[in-house]
Amino acid sequence: MSGTRDVAGRRYAVAVLGIAKSSGELDKWQEAIENLDVLTGNPSYVEILQGDGMTDDTFQNIVRKVMPEISSNQLNLFRLLRRKNRLALGPSIQSFFKELLDDEQNVARATVTSAVPLDESQTVEIAEKLSTAMGKKIIVEAKLDSSIIGGLVIRVGDRLIDASTRGQLGSLRTHIARS
Repeated sequence: MSGTRDVAGRRYAVAVLGIAKSSGELDKWQEAIENLDVLTGNPSYVEILQGDGMTDDTFQNIVRKVMPEISSNQLNLFRLLRRKNRLALGPSIQSFFKELLDDEQNVARATVTSAVPLDESQTVEIAEKLSTAMGKKIIVEAKLDSSIIGGLVIRVGDRLIDASTRGQLGSLRTHIARS
């Protein structure tokens, strides 16, 4: 997934979510948007897919090879993005769609950074405690960063919980400097 998100990508994601909900095909649309991200995640792919030599039939064949079960509505979205020279929005659309779908399903994603690898039981325990505290299902992504020395740094959306040794030492240093 691309690191940049465009507001136009959000508009497309909102529209796609509305279509997916009304058709009762959230999973199929999620797969289609993930495949859109695969097709458009590399700028050179976008350049080729939107190039002057690319016919609509060739474009449709490429999309069908990536996603053989694509519906006509999903294919029409891909074709619309191509026709409007908006295929580069694919990663942005995917990012926003994932976020909107998580909100729809009352899911939040947490990044848990630790100095040492967490085992499965620790990850599950963290997810359960965060779920209880936030009232949402939490999906945990574990990351390693030896610079935090010990403890955890947890980010859920725009909330940050810094229970790392490095964070506590920084707080202590600030407290001492004020005294």
